[in-house]
Amino acid sequence: MISERSKHHEEQEKMVTASSAQTTRRVVRRRNASLLQHKIIQVLSISFALSVVYIALSKGISSLSQPLQRQGHLRGRKVWVHSNSQLFNERLVATQATHLIIVAGHSVLISGQVENAAFDESVWYLLDYQRGKGLPNAIVSHIQAGIKLALEDEKSLLVFSGGETRAQTGPDTEGASYFRVADALELWDGRDVFNENKSASEAVQSTVRARTITEEYATDSFENLMFSICRFHDITGSYPEKISLVSFTFKQERFETLHAGALQWPLSRFNYVGVDPPASTGFDLQQASDGERQNSLVPFQTDPYGCHTEVLQKKRRERNPFARKAPYELTCPDMKKLLYWCGPSLIPQSKVPWTSG
Repeated sequence: MISERSKHHEEQEKMVTASSAQTTRRVVRRRNASLLQHKIIQVLSISFALSVVYIALSKGISSLSQPLQRQGHLRGRKVWVHSNSQLFNERLVATQATHLIIVAGHSVLISGQVENAAFDESVWYLLDYQRGKGLPNAIVSHIQAGIKLALEDEKSLLVFSGGETRAQTGPDTEGASYFRVADALELWDGRDVFNENKSASEAVQSTVRARTITEEYATDSFENLMFSICRFHDITGSYPEKISLVSFTFKQERFETLHAGALQWPLSRFNYVGVDPPASTGFDLQQASDGERQNSLVPFQTDPYGCHTEVLQKKRRERNPFARKAPYELTCPDMKKLLYWCGPSLIPQSKVPWTSG
């Protein structure tokens, strides 16, 4: 009897234990399932949040970049020459010129963003000593001054002069760079990029673009003047009756006295236009004048044709990295003696193809 009760009790305990174990397993399974569900919800929530952030950021970046992309696209596709652009020598206005206007070059374009050429140094290839001195302002001011002179005289031919002067810039020339700026900034009708109100009131329909060429071999100021005279002859078949030259004010003595004198060009037919950038750009006239005297005036005084003085010869070598040879002895054969004259005495008047009067 006791044994049967004991067995029955043991069986009940086993049943209770089994039931308890099953209950425990169910509880554990439920808890694990709940934890798993919670983790899944967490992962999904995080994924959803990340997706929302990604979409928002993508839209934000896209909306921010679109104006920049459009702006860059427009800049990249900006065209300055069109089928209706004024033709060179239209109605023979260039070949009828008697007045030579020269703008002496100082730098080469290195950026496609030419619309910033009047203010941004990064548009131009500048040496260290040229930085922070208002050269972009000066360059565009010189271009505008040359165009202004050409607007005032329909019998003039404008020449932007300057060759492939920097090894780093490749086969781009100062002369072509200046022409490109005049096109890009729409300067031909007298626009003044520094004074738009003035531009609006004074702009006129002009033939200046049809009367503008480049000279692309000059390596220094003397060659700017001499080679441009030959370019005038290339177009007109004659030599100018009058010359106007645009550059910095501190270079006036060099051009007017030394270079014109070395070419036996009469001062009565030579007009110098000096244009400097404002002091606010960093330009220092006194400092520039001191450098002019030391590096150019004194050497050219003893070596008017730039053939003997080391400082002048070095400049020409450095500014002709591609070993270009000017063709002017072929196009202006009556200037050949002058082109090869080395002094130090001045060439006789009888050996140049223009009169002293």
